[in-house]
Amino acid sequence: MSNVSNITNQTSENSTISNLQNTLEQAKNKEKIFDKFLREGINAGSTAEKLALLYRGVESSPYLQDINNYPERLKQQPNPEDLIFKPYPKVGEMPQIDRQGLEFLHPDIKEACICIGRVNEGKIKAHWLGRNALNKNQFWSGTKIIPLLNIVSQANTKFLQSSLENCVIRDSAKRQKDTPFLDIASDIISYQKQVASSNSLAAMCKRFETWEGLETWVKKVTGNQDLVFRGRYGEDPFINQPELFDLKTKKVLLSAAPETNRGDNLVTAYDLLRLLTMLGWHHQLPVEARLPGAQWHSLSLIVKALGKDACRYTDIAIETLGLKNFISSPVIISKLGDGYSDTRKSTEIVYIAFIQFILDLPQSGRKPADLITLGLALRGAKPFLETNPAAIEQAKNRDAVELDARMVTEVTEILRRVVTQELV
Repeated sequence: MSNVSNITNQTSENSTISNLQNTLEQAKNKEKIFDKFLREGINAGSTAEKLALLYRGVESSPYLQDINNYPERLKQQPNPEDLIFKPYPKVGEMPQIDRQGLEFLHPDIKEACICIGRVNEGKIKAHWLGRNALNKNQFWSGTKIIPLLNIVSQANTKFLQSSLENCVIRDSAKRQKDTPFLDIASDIISYQKQVASSNSLAAMCKRFETWEGLETWVKKVTGNQDLVFRGRYGEDPFINQPELFDLKTKKVLLSAAPETNRGDNLVTAYDLLRLLTMLGWHHQLPVEARLPGAQWHSLSLIVKALGKDACRYTDIAIETLGLKNFISSPVIISKLGDGYSDTRKSTEIVYIAFIQFILDLPQSGRKPADLITLGLALRGAKPFLETNPAAIEQAKNRDAVELDARMVTEVTEILRRVVTQELV
């Protein structure tokens, strides 16, 4: 009886392996995948104002219940060492970026940076790849992760033990009620407007530093000196004179900085990915490579907030590749950005993400499960070519819907290549 059972189990396992291999093989046809996503977007009534794939929303995510577990899962997992992976750079030092490894990406992806990690003996080693990764540009709402991480860095540098879990943002002018910091951060990422608009809340979070000070902080952390980060997000701050107040210690941790001259938000794909991987790999980084001053008791709130990103490109990629039933302990933190650039005359979408999961594929020999851990930052753009005034709105919708499908296609291809180890 046991022999029959073993044969049945082996047959089932072989069938599962074959099905997965077929799915991964079929996923190599990017244009077929793109057409599928494009049809999905069109059928869902996607428009430039509300892109169906980009703004799918965390409520639809199969990983919604996992978000509270993300901070614990990011602590440590083993993985074999690989010679091409280098130690993660210290704060202020820049990594060597492979400029040839992303040639497979579609031309609509104008800037990209990918960082694949390996954990060995509790330390992270990384392999960086890029396409125009150091070209500064407008990364739209993708840059909203910067003020959130800066608040943690500032607050914990001054008050090491104070956790942002106990903090509210309050209005020194008493016009707005006190609001938990986590609710503010979550609203910025999820676009749910439980407190206020994402743009006004992000502008408020930038008020805890001068424009020059925040820009300098990014330069010191990433090592990239060629960036500008002195702008808002199209709206006035929700609170112009905010205070970060610790309800436990009854102390004001941070206050609004003096008003100074504003400018543009022009950063690089590398800058955003560097900051996001410093968050995701915090526990595997030596102190000299960590976000300055930042403590996990506060960073974990940023992780939970970023888990609620309205964009679910990674969810879609996992499902498309047939991996959903072969992963455990997932962590998917990300931030979208999109808009139409009047200066560049192009429709643009940004997606930055940190992805981690244990991949346990059925196979004979039962080798240990792999820890897949990587970050990516992409900016896609479609130049606007329509000149007929009567067709402009329709053309903008078409470009946006097509770019939405293209972005998730490329995220799917990146993940496929990481899983099949074609990128390393």
